[in-house]
Amino acid sequence: MKISIVTPSFNQGKFLEQTIQSVLGQDYESIEYIIIDGGSTDDSVGVIRRYEKDLAYWISEKDRGQAHAINKGLEKATGDIFAFINSDDLYLPGAFRAVAEYFRENPSCEWLCGETILFGPDRQTVLAPTRVPKTAAHALSWAYSAAQPGMFWKREIIKDGVQERWRYCFDNELYARLLIRGHKCEYLPLPVAAYRYHATSKTVAEGELFDDEFDQITEMYLKELKGGQRRWAVGTLLLRRSFQASQTGNAKASAKFLLRSLMVYPAGIISRPFWGCFRRALKSGFVLLNN
Repeated sequence: MKISIVTPSFNQGKFLEQTIQSVLGQDYESIEYIIIDGGSTDDSVGVIRRYEKDLAYWISEKDRGQAHAINKGLEKATGDIFAFINSDDLYLPGAFRAVAEYFRENPSCEWLCGETILFGPDRQTVLAPTRVPKTAAHALSWAYSAAQPGMFWKREIIKDGVQERWRYCFDNELYARLLIRGHKCEYLPLPVAAYRYHATSKTVAEGELFDDEFDQITEMYLKELKGGQRRWAVGTLLLRRSFQASQTGNAKASAKFLLRSLMVYPAGIISRPFWGCFRRALKSGFVLLNN
């Protein structure tokens, strides 16, 4: 069972070698490793050249971003299993063997998520809580917790690739799209990857920009959801808008979105996000009254 791995990279030379070593150092023979570099101006190309004899394919040229790089790599991939890992993240020893064994022992499995360790400078190394997305509403309500480096797919189910219109949330869009099509994500209770937090990662440096894309994706797929699943996703979308309004000090809008969320999805009242938004709305209103 061949595993194809794609690494999209751009100016990540200081991390890239560790990523490459984490792939090529696996105790698994049938690996097809592809690196798509976006025309880096640091030492990335020099790093790649040191390992090119062990790569199935690599290129360094200007591209349209991370999602485009992943799709370029997917076009070159021929493995039974496909995954992508960013050039600042790592696979853990034994990951590929464990993943391949799970797929072999569970031939109906199309999509697998293992656990991921979170690490970085000035932060404690911890195991990320993993709850795989079970339905599209689960994914669109951000009710799951499954770090992307732990994801592996049968290549045939993601042949359409990721949508390049999304800069930040293309992975979540992929999950929602697969779940709508009836594909199931299964859970491997074993750490297989490590996600690096650092000052220039998109999650850290541009984290606030994720929310807008996430909401756009949710709105795009609402028409695909029915009944309680749709109400859940809409209710959660309204909660996020309540939170955003409270952050800007708009207590009236925050309360309005919170009430609408409760009307659309009353079951949401037992959730931590609802009460978190409730407290934010109260605090925003209190600040408004005292100014």
